[in-house]
Amino acid sequence: MPHSGQESAELSQLIHALRRYAEMADRTTDAAGHRSGLHRTDLRALTILMQRQAAGLNTSPTDLGRMLSLTSASTTALVDRLVANGHAQRTPSTTDRRRISISHTDTAAADGRRIFRPMASSLAGHLSRFTPDQLQTATEVLDAATEALDAFGTAAGALPTGSPAADATP
Repeated sequence: MPHSGQESAELSQLIHALRRYAEMADRTTDAAGHRSGLHRTDLRALTILMQRQAAGLNTSPTDLGRMLSLTSASTTALVDRLVANGHAQRTPSTTDRRRISISHTDTAAADGRRIFRPMASSLAGHLSRFTPDQLQTATEVLDAATEALDAFGTAAGALPTGSPAADATP
């Protein structure tokens, strides 16, 4: 359906606001990770491990490397770093004892809460002025924007198979 000039301006404003939010979220996450001695890739890896563990899925080093678009050597260095700082552990896979599974530790979960709880509190404080209906609409908008980027990235080959975004369920 074609959009009127006003609707196009509103869509443009929304897309611009989403871009600004994504950029600020990246900068804020980078700064929080830096203060905690964690690289962005470390944080992304821990997020993947936590999401997959919560879903009852094993994650091999190969899986993790594919989801992060890393080489085998880079994945090994990442896992070694996470294990050395107590954020991850290597265990035999529960589905194939010949394989190794990577999982996050309680330390990683506690550090994640320490890093991200203040951000979540700040967001909640700023968003509390909106009504439940407005928040529901905002959630629907963000879900639609996420689905659009996922579809675009997957079609363009930009998202690796099995990435958290590609595996996300609304």
